[in-house]
Amino acid sequence: MNQKQRSIISLIHRKGFKQFLMLCKRYQFLYLSVLVLQLGGTGATLLLAEFSRRIFDGGTQLSHPELVKLIIGIVTMVILAMLFSLGARICNQIVNTNIVFRMRQMLLNQLTNISLKYHESNHSAHTQNILFNELEVFKQFVVFDVLRLISLPFSFIAIGVYLFTVNPLLGAIAILVGPLQLLSNLVLKGSFKDLIAQQQANGGEVFFHMNETLSGIREVKMNQLEHSVYSRFERVCKEGIRLWVSVEKMEALREFVRLVPEKLGYLMGISVGAILLVNGHIGPGAVIAFLTLLDKVSEPFISITSIISSLQRVSAGAENLLDVMEKEQELKTQGEVLSNEPCSIRFENVSFSYQIDRPVLHNVSFEIPAGKSVALVGPSGSGKSTLIKLLYRFYEPDGGSIKLNENPIENYTVSSLREQLATVTQDVYLFDGTIRENIEIGAADAAIEDVIQAAKLSQSTFIERLPEGLDTRVGERGIKLSHGQRQRIGISRAILRRASILILDEPTSALDVETEAMFQSDLPKWAGNSTKIIIAHRLSTIRDVDYIIFLENGRVQEMGSPKDLLKANGRFSDFWKNQQIHEFVS
Repeated sequence: MNQKQRSIISLIHRKGFKQFLMLCKRYQFLYLSVLVLQLGGTGATLLLAEFSRRIFDGGTQLSHPELVKLIIGIVTMVILAMLFSLGARICNQIVNTNIVFRMRQMLLNQLTNISLKYHESNHSAHTQNILFNELEVFKQFVVFDVLRLISLPFSFIAIGVYLFTVNPLLGAIAILVGPLQLLSNLVLKGSFKDLIAQQQANGGEVFFHMNETLSGIREVKMNQLEHSVYSRFERVCKEGIRLWVSVEKMEALREFVRLVPEKLGYLMGISVGAILLVNGHIGPGAVIAFLTLLDKVSEPFISITSIISSLQRVSAGAENLLDVMEKEQELKTQGEVLSNEPCSIRFENVSFSYQIDRPVLHNVSFEIPAGKSVALVGPSGSGKSTLIKLLYRFYEPDGGSIKLNENPIENYTVSSLREQLATVTQDVYLFDGTIRENIEIGAADAAIEDVIQAAKLSQSTFIERLPEGLDTRVGERGIKLSHGQRQRIGISRAILRRASILILDEPTSALDVETEAMFQSDLPKWAGNSTKIIIAHRLSTIRDVDYIIFLENGRVQEMGSPKDLLKANGRFSDFWKNQQIHEFVS
């Protein structure tokens, strides 16, 4: 039990928890409005109980005008209580809507500004589960439970004081019910939290299977995996049903235990009230007031019980959410600004590993003069893509240094560094927008003439044949375009950026031979001043490079001009002969 209590206390003190609670300050006027309306409803309920007490205590002694006034007062209080409840509910929903969107905005902003390492280490379904499921759990506490924590102590004090004035004994019975209900929350507390944790984990697994199936729907259909997918998902769902039923059973059991003090209080109040009434110590109105307000005076403790359960859900199901919120964001604005000029690149004894004791790069050293081109060649897994990630500062080297223009790369701002890097990959990611919007990514202020010119230089003649031209929508991930068309848009995007460092990662792998040849001949026109890094498996794409760096097992095996490496009859020469390419174009 103590361990569970400490976990909730530590949860409240977590930085991520406090970040979300700070949203409450943003909407303090709405919170105050809800508080005022709820207190107004409490006041109306108290007056309703008082008017009812006076009617039943006065009985036949009340004059007709007094009775009419009291009845009008009761009707008025009922209407006011309903209006206060309506107003509180509307304000509550406004708070809920605003905070939910703000929380998602905060989380998405955090996810886009933390290191790429997090995203490459976690499945996309894991992140989406945080965005929707875990955030929903947390929202319940931030929106509704915080409001209850603020308002209910006031109503408890007001109703408790009133009942004590009516009759101290009945007041004591009513107030005693609440703490007993709070203590009842300890029943099955540990088992409940464990079940919630399992339920949340299962929810994430359900989300994972759905996301993976729909993302790979083409492969599912091509390989006729529908039955296999259904069977696997059915097993996950059966476990989910079992957990949901178990949680609901335990919730029902805990609710039953919670109701025991309430019903005991009701029975004690009726019994004691009847005895006091028979002995002439109180009037019937006092008993009516007690019954009217019994649930109201115990409501704060019921709410505290509910809030503790909510916190248990948060602590069991929102750990990943809070972990994300507490990660350090990339610092993009500290340092010097990298200018848009030809840039030299130097790697000095760079070592790196994604996992401890599993190095990917071993003391890699090479230099690319400003404006020159270099090809990174080698078998898969040799470290070519990792070098590019280090150049983008998605990761930091474990050892050694990277220098741009003889200046350590960490001396430049991350934002200016990435602004001067343009990459064309073999699998270009397109957003669900128009062709023009996808070309303009990273250069949103580009003129339409520049966009058209970039499309021409990338040999994207297919755009002219489309009915809507540049305004054609490409669909999710560019699904409405062929692989080759997506790759040409990626090349257009890089051309428009006019970056000082150009990275071409198999940029023509999806192009036909004729288009590839035109791309190669046009490359000097738009990238002549850029420092070019070309990652290649098809060696026909690197005929005109100035240098070649051959990587294998994370080490530089050979380095030099293409003809020098061919004469050396080393590893690069073996690659060249295997592709049956006879000569370089000089």
